[in-house]
Amino acid sequence: MALKKQGDHHIWLRKNLDGTVSAKIRPIRWLVCLALALCFVLSYYFDLQALEGSMIASRLMGFHMVDLFSGIEVIFSHGEIATNLSMGFLLVTIIYAILGGRTFCSWACPYGLLSEWGEILHKKLVEKKLIKKRKKTSTKWKFYIAACFLLSSFFSGYLVYQYVNLVGITSRILIYGLFETAIIIVFILIIEVFFLQRFWCRTVCPSGATFGLLGKISPIKIFAQTSRCDKCGSCSPECLSPEVLKVVFTDKEKRGVYLTSTDCTMCGKCIDVCNRKVFSYDHRLKKII
Repeated sequence: MALKKQGDHHIWLRKNLDGTVSAKIRPIRWLVCLALALCFVLSYYFDLQALEGSMIASRLMGFHMVDLFSGIEVIFSHGEIATNLSMGFLLVTIIYAILGGRTFCSWACPYGLLSEWGEILHKKLVEKKLIKKRKKTSTKWKFYIAACFLLSSFFSGYLVYQYVNLVGITSRILIYGLFETAIIIVFILIIEVFFLQRFWCRTVCPSGATFGLLGKISPIKIFAQTSRCDKCGSCSPECLSPEVLKVVFTDKEKRGVYLTSTDCTMCGKCIDVCNRKVFSYDHRLKKII
């Protein structure tokens, strides 16, 4: 298959500084995300009973799974949590505590994929000088917004966040064809493409904020071998949250650092773009073993 080029990089492969060629992570990640969405769709239309439900609440081969923030919201609104919900909450917590917190955002979330495609569209429009670069908003706001949603659910008794939860809305559109709710998706995408970079994922999403907290204890992280870094800065424009990479450029001892920020989605874009092999997936268990 002939390779298409995107700038100086191939879409499927990257050429390293030492002349070696390795596969890019992004197409693999996109395929995983699309495959998960397809599993939900096929399960619904053909009653496969393998992966049922949606990204908010589902069953995988009979095992219940639930979005962490949605589970917390149920507790705040109803004052209790059902047995199935608690089991799903615990299972998802264990999975993402191991895999790396916001791994969900870049490897599973259907809206995260749409937002990333919106990011590509924005860059193309900027290159053609049709629009200007957008502003960035603080990544800290999502924790305050999450608290507001929980308080609203507590006092109202309703699952307030679920009315605007883009993860659930996108998932339900794909599975059940509820296209009347697509206006919310389109509205947020317009904001992200033209005005505020990754507005939902960086600033609003309580689900991402909750998953991110698990990233602090996760053994699997992206490791930066800073002794190889020449501080060219090519990774920063590609990173979904460039603030995550600050530790790479401030590691004066050049011993290498793990990207432990709660905003790191483990997307691997830094790995894809760096031809000096600075970044790699690694685990912190070797410090214990």
